[in-house]
Amino acid sequence: MSAVEVKKAQDNLSCPVCYQLYKNPKYLPCYHSYCEGCLEKMQVQSKIICPECRKEAKVPAGGVKEFATNFFINRLVDDLILKKKVAGEEEVKCDSCDENDPVVSFCPECNSFLCSLCNDFHKRNKQLRNHDVVPLTELRSNKDTLVQAKPIVPLCKYHDEQLKYYCETCDELVCVYCTVKKHNGHNHDTTKNMASKHRSQLKEVTTPIEKMLQDLYDVQDNIGKMMKKIRKEGDEVNKQVDQHYDGLVEKLMKQKDQVKQEVFNAVSQKEKALTTQLDEVDSAQAELVSMKELNDALEKSSDQEALSAKKQVIDGMQQITGKYKKLNKHSVKSASMEFIPNKGLFPQFGTFYANANCSEVLLPQSIIIGKKVEVTIITKDSNGDHCSTGGHKVFVQLKSFTGNVTVGEVRDNNDGSYVASFVGEQVGEAKLHVSINDQKIKKSPFSLMIRSYQALNQPSKIVTSNGKPWGIAFDKKGVWAYTDQFNNCVHVFDSRDQYVKKFGYPGKNNGNFKSPHGIAFDSDNHLYVADTNNHRVQKFCVNGNYLLQFGGFGAHDGQLKEPYGITTHNGRVYVADSRNRRISTFQYDGQFCISFGSDILAFPEDVVATSNNQLLVADHGQHCIVTFTLDGQYVGKFGTQGSNRGQLNSPFSLATDVNGFIFVGDGNDRVSVFDHVGNFIHCFGSQGCANGQFKEPRSIFFGSNASIYVSDYNNKRIQIFTDY
Repeated sequence: MSAVEVKKAQDNLSCPVCYQLYKNPKYLPCYHSYCEGCLEKMQVQSKIICPECRKEAKVPAGGVKEFATNFFINRLVDDLILKKKVAGEEEVKCDSCDENDPVVSFCPECNSFLCSLCNDFHKRNKQLRNHDVVPLTELRSNKDTLVQAKPIVPLCKYHDEQLKYYCETCDELVCVYCTVKKHNGHNHDTTKNMASKHRSQLKEVTTPIEKMLQDLYDVQDNIGKMMKKIRKEGDEVNKQVDQHYDGLVEKLMKQKDQVKQEVFNAVSQKEKALTTQLDEVDSAQAELVSMKELNDALEKSSDQEALSAKKQVIDGMQQITGKYKKLNKHSVKSASMEFIPNKGLFPQFGTFYANANCSEVLLPQSIIIGKKVEVTIITKDSNGDHCSTGGHKVFVQLKSFTGNVTVGEVRDNNDGSYVASFVGEQVGEAKLHVSINDQKIKKSPFSLMIRSYQALNQPSKIVTSNGKPWGIAFDKKGVWAYTDQFNNCVHVFDSRDQYVKKFGYPGKNNGNFKSPHGIAFDSDNHLYVADTNNHRVQKFCVNGNYLLQFGGFGAHDGQLKEPYGITTHNGRVYVADSRNRRISTFQYDGQFCISFGSDILAFPEDVVATSNNQLLVADHGQHCIVTFTLDGQYVGKFGTQGSNRGQLNSPFSLATDVNGFIFVGDGNDRVSVFDHVGNFIHCFGSQGCANGQFKEPRSIFFGSNASIYVSDYNNKRIQIFTDY
C-alpha cells in the first residue's frame, strides 16, 4: 500500500471528534460511529447529541459501552495497522514475547508478528506447526501478497471468554460459560452454525431495499422531469411576457421620442427668436460705443473741431435714439415649457396567473394594539374561481378572548375583493369572523394575535448564498460579514448590502477554516472567526488579512473544543466553548482570561453581551437561555423545551436590540422575542422556504440601520427585516 493510499485510508477511518484512528468504535442509534472514549466525553447527563446529524441519543443504563460495537470499522482499522507495519511505516515488535528481538515473520492464523525464537517455536509446536507462517522479507518484497488481520472475536463482559456462541432466545452473543449458566435451556449454538441460518434471514429482511431504492430513484427521476417541464413552461411564459412588454416598451419609446422632438422644436423656435433679439441689441450697443468714443474725443477737441462735428453728432444721436426706443430690452423670464405626465398609476398591461390554492381571506401575521389594520376578503364562485364583480354582503367582526366585539368597516373594491378595517383594542388572542351573504365562509373564525409590540412579517431584502450561512457580524461603519460553514470561508458586504469579497479556504493553516461558525468585530474593526472543527479562533483585518489565532484542541485553560458562538465586549472575546460546556474569555490579543459555566451549561451554542453588562448564552442542550455576569457569576435562566409559544427547541442564536428585547432562533424554525427578564412577547417565522419562513435560523444580528439580519441556514440565504 502506497503512502498516499495509507493516508487516504487513515482519513476514512478517523473518528470525526478526535481525528485519530477509531478506538473501540460504537454505533449511535442514528448509525454514526465514534470512539467509545469520545462518546463518554460528549455525554451530558444521560444524553448525547450526534455532532453530524444533531440527533439526540439516550445513553443505555450501563453507559456508553452498551452501544453496539462497529466491528466492521474495527476490522478495517486492524487491517490498516497491519499493513502499515508490513510496509515499515510503524514499529514492529514480536507479539509472542517481550525480548525485543527483530521480527522475522508473520503468522496470519495467530495474527502475530514473530521473532526468530518464536518463529522456531511455531515450527516445533504440534498445535502451531501447520500454520502458514510468512517471512517478513517476503511480505515486504511481494506487494501482491494479501495481508489481512484475523477477525478478533469479542470477549464476554462477565467471563472474559470469547463470544463463540449465539443465543437465539435472547438474540445475543454469549461465551461457553454463559450457555451453561445464564442461558441454560435456551436455543443456542456456535456462531458458525447460527450465522448460516441468520444470514439468510438478514438477506430476506433486506431484500426490499433494492426495490425501495429503485422506487426512490424513480421518484427523483419523475421530480426531475417535472421540474424540467415546469422550467420549460416557465421559459415559454417568460418569452410571452418579454414579447408583450417589449412591444409596450417600443410603443412607449416611440411616444417618448415624439414628445422629445416636440420639446426640441419648441426650444429651437424660442432660441431663434432670442438670437434675433440678441443681434439687434449687439448692433445698438456697437453704435452707442462708437458715439461715446466720438463724444469723448470732442471734449478734448478745439472749438473749430467741435463745431464742425456738431451736425454729425446730432443726426447720429437722433437715429440711435430712435432705434433704442424701438428695441426690445426685456429678456425672457420663463421658457413657458412644462411636462405634465398623466395622473394616476402606471397601467397594468398584463397579469400572470398560476394554479394555486388561494385563501379567501388574506390575514396579517399580527395586529398591534391601537393601530388600524386591514384584511382583504376575496370572493369566489361555486367553482372556486374569483368573482370579478362586487355587490356582495360582507360582514366582518373581531371578538377578543374576553368577549369584546369590534365590527369592521368593509369597503367594496367592485372587483370581487373587499377590504375590512378595524382596530384591535385588547392584547391577546382574538377570533375574526367573516360571512358573505349571511353565510359563514370556510375556515371562519380565524385566529389572530393582538400584540403590544411590532412583529416582523416579510423581509425587505434577501441575500442568497451558494453555501450555508451561519454567523453574522457588523463593524462600526456598517460593513458586515457572514461565515459560510459549507464552503469554509467568510463573505464581506458593504453598508448597502453589496457584495465586496470573500476570504478563506478549507484547511488547517493560518487563514484556512474547517466549518467556521461564530463571527464578531471588535471596537477596532478587527474580525474574529470561530474556526469550529479546527478548535480555534482566528483574528483578521476586515480585508481578510490574517493577524493571529488562539485556542487549540483541549480542555485546559485557553484551549477549545468546537467553539460555536462568539461575541466581543469591553476589550474581551467571549467564546461558546461547546464541547467543553463552558464560556471561555480572551483578550483581543488572544491572552486567556477566565472560563466559567461548565457546572451549569450542557451545550452552549451562542453568546451575546447585553447593554446592562450581562451575558446571555443559548444552551442548545438544555433548551434554554442562561444569564451570567461578565465575570462569570450565574444569574438565572429562562425557557423550557417544546414547540408551543414561548418554548424553545435547541436554541441556536441570540441577539438583543436597543430596547433590551431578546431575540432567539431555535429548532422550531422561528425567532422568539422575550423581554429583558425572559417573559415571552411574540414570535415570527415558521418552517419553510417562503419569504419570512426559516430552516434553522442560525444567527441573528441587528445591522447599523436597525434592520434585523437572520442567517437562514438550510435555505442558503440571509433575510433582512426592516419593518421593525
